Amino acid sequence: MLTVAYLGPEHTNTHLAAQKRFGRQARYVHAPTVEDVFRLVERRQADDGVVPVENSLEGAVTHTLDRFIDFRDSPARIVGEVEVPIQHYLIAPPGVRLSQLQAVYSHPQALAQCRRWLRAHLARDIVLLEMSSTAEAVEAMVNHSRLHPAASLQHIAAIGRQEAARAHHLHASPITDDRENKTRFLMISLRRPQRGRRNKTSLLFALKDRPGALYDALTPFKRERINLSKIESRPSKQKAWEYFFFIDFTGFESEPRVQRALKALKASTTFLRVLGSYPVTR
Repeated sequence: MLTVAYLGPEHTNTHLAAQKRFGRQARYVHAPTVEDVFRLVERRQADDGVVPVENSLEGAVTHTLDRFIDFRDSPARIVGEVEVPIQHYLIAPPGVRLSQLQAVYSHPQALAQCRRWLRAHLARDIVLLEMSSTAEAVEAMVNHSRLHPAASLQHIAAIGRQEAARAHHLHASPITDDRENKTRFLMISLRRPQRGRRNKTSLLFALKDRPGALYDALTPFKRERINLSKIESRPSKQKAWEYFFFIDFTGFESEPRVQRALKALKASTTFLRVLGSYPVTR
């Protein structure tokens, strides 16, 4: 049976992404941090791992990107991706009124994605409490009432998935937003996937410190007519104003045009690693 590690606990968006990709036949192991997901895969305690990498509203999930930078010799590779539409719910006891709320628990990404709705519907002095996951936020909200029975649960809510509300018999109201909210998740593994009909390759590289370095690095992709779908930079954490770059592009690592582009790119870099080359299923 396939073992899949995911950024947990249950009833989080990463859990949903893992189930969407691997189905109900897999054995799922939740991990408290992105680092733990990588370690489970690297130590062969899980066949695959699932971590968030990018949200359409809030951008990159920096914990995931930084893990690739901090452990550049990791044997774990990106072997796939899955995109999940995100629907957040305000979770509270039945009958609670928005005007009663004094605090809201959730993951920092969820709080950020719901920022406009929170500003428009809740009190200006509402307390926002960050948790490690949306599922933990619901647990924390419920546990607060158990630990402080004199305090009213009517003054606390959480932002999370509807499944977490059902597990605790709480009311869940959809948080509506006119913007499209999706999160992209990466599948990591020690295996190497086969080339598919449509493919994507992800790279990590650092550039020589000279004028036009980034332009020169990307020119080979234009010359080979390779479409870049993403570019992101992160501090190296070793030297001030030194950066690593992540790029995604259409194509598979073994294609001749990709090989030519990578060879030309290498001449402009001080470090280059293919993080993964994998089929795109959507």
